Amino acid sequence: MPETKTIVFDGYTRRLDVFVTDELPDLSRSIVQKMIKDGKVTVDGKTVKPSWPLTRGETVVITLPQAHAQRDLKELLIHDAKDFFVLIKPAGMLVHPQSPIWEENPETVFSTEETLVSIILANPPKGFDTSIPRAGLVHRLDRETSGVMVVAKTKEFQAEMVSLFANREVHKTYHSIACGEVPDDKGTIDVPIGRVAGGKIKASEVGREAITDYKVLERKNGFTYIELYPRTGRTNQLRVHLNWLGYPVLGDWLYKGATAERLMLHARKIEFKHPLTDKKLCFEAPVPKDFMDAWKRVTQGK
Repeated sequence: MPETKTIVFDGYTRRLDVFVTDELPDLSRSIVQKMIKDGKVTVDGKTVKPSWPLTRGETVVITLPQAHAQRDLKELLIHDAKDFFVLIKPAGMLVHPQSPIWEENPETVFSTEETLVSIILANPPKGFDTSIPRAGLVHRLDRETSGVMVVAKTKEFQAEMVSLFANREVHKTYHSIACGEVPDDKGTIDVPIGRVAGGKIKASEVGREAITDYKVLERKNGFTYIELYPRTGRTNQLRVHLNWLGYPVLGDWLYKGATAERLMLHARKIEFKHPLTDKKLCFEAPVPKDFMDAWKRVTQGK
């Protein structure tokens, strides 16, 4: 049975969402509002709006967040080792909730949309340290980007992997469909990027160093199938760099790519030396069907 908290309101008129947020200080008001809309909070047995004005004597019942996931982690796993595991993140799924509250209160991940973190915490793999910070994350992918990810099981492995990323000792390969035919077979984009006025991340002289190598795999019908090798790991780096080059990612509404079912960016491969054993490791995520279907559609004009 789900755990609940029952409170008889004994005060002056007050908004329901404000009252529940005060009662559950570990949850943000936006999470509480979603709980109310989802029927996880009732007043005298009824589902009401977050703005409901509570009056003295009304009974508030709160169904507290509990571990659950619609998707099984086993569906995403491609490798399970002693101190880490590797999975394929689907396109359209957030790696973690947007509110940072979850880092201090992991149970809050079950009060938002399903994320990679909530799937991991609902059914962690064998040997997973449930007290590990950030659910073992050592890197992330954008919501619309699919592909391979490494997740730590232990705090020691997590700390070492974070160090490898910081020292640029983790090598990643991405596949993308770019709008337009990139003329050079290979090249390097060495353009700093940063957040500018309005919050958008763009190429900027005052931004942070960002370097991406690339190789063209195929050109056809006004599009390019391209392989990307980021040397740095800035937010939106590959999307910004391809847009700066003049060939935005297909499906990238933010950087004016042509319309598609999703962002056509896929983390194809990750390579690194195991930080504790020094063994060379390489993990690959096959390019998904929807990605290849999009390539066929744009190159065949269908």
